[in-house]
Amino acid sequence: MPALLAMAASALFAGRFIFPPAELRTRVESAPKSVEAFIVRRAGCNHFLGEYPYDEERAAELNRAIRQLRCSALTGDERRLRRKYRENSAVLLLLDEARDILGW
Repeated sequence: MPALLAMAASALFAGRFIFPPAELRTRVESAPKSVEAFIVRRAGCNHFLGEYPYDEERAAELNRAIRQLRCSALTGDERRLRRKYRENSAVLLLLDEARDILGW
C-alpha cells in the first residue's frame, strides 16, 4: 500500500491523475461520444505505456493491450477530433485536461 500511495503522490505532483477527478469525469461523460471514447482510450494507453514489462508474459500482455487500444494512432486521432471540434472550446479544453490521465 505505501508504494501505491507514493505512486499516486508522484503522479499528482507531475500533473497527472491516476483517475480523473469526479468533475472532469462528468464533463467527459457528457462530451460527444467520439471524444469520450478517445479520452478513455488515451487513459488506457497512458496506463499501459507506463507499465514495466517485468517478464515476457507481462510484456506480451502490455503489447496486446497497447495494440487493442490502438495507442500508436492516438496522435492522428486527436488531430482529427481537434479539427472536427475546432469551434467547440469545451471539447478542446477536455482534450487538453485529459491528456495525462493514467486510468479511467
